[in-house]
Amino acid sequence: MSLAVTKEITHANHHERQFMQYLQVGGWQKASALPDSPRVIEKLLARGWIERKPGPADRVLYRITEKGTTAKKARIP
Repeated sequence: MSLAVTKEITHANHHERQFMQYLQVGGWQKASALPDSPRVIEKLLARGWIERKPGPADRVLYRITEKGTTAKKARIP
């Protein structure tokens, strides 16, 4: 039996970088102002590169984390 070794991803791909670019303005951004990219958002949340919180009037807000900023700036190998 072999065990798969998972390596933490430290760089963002093109789609992830593009999405995080919208969050670079700083602070919390309304989900309605961001591209509709549910798969990208879930990956970014799972990696801790963005955060989500409920906003006023049942809106969802996102912001980039320090870890996300580092991944966005990292070179793609």
